[in-house]
Amino acid sequence: MQNQVAIVMCNRVGKEGDVTFAGQSVVVDPYGNVVSKADDQEQLIIVDIDLTQTAAARKQRPFLELRRPEWYD
Repeated sequence: MQNQVAIVMCNRVGKEGDVTFAGQSVVVDPYGNVVSKADDQEQLIIVDIDLTQTAAARKQRPFLELRRPEWYD
């Protein structure tokens, strides 16, 4: 939400050895709202992302102006 971009996070499902993967891949809009979320089964999510939302979100909530790049290492 602070970067105000759409995020797509993919997570695998199933079991490998002793590890069980949870799935629940997710697509989030620039406002931090979940647009689509998978469950713990293998599936394909197809979502249209409105790239103009990024500019609108940054105007409404100017979080990026609060950054201090001079403090970055």
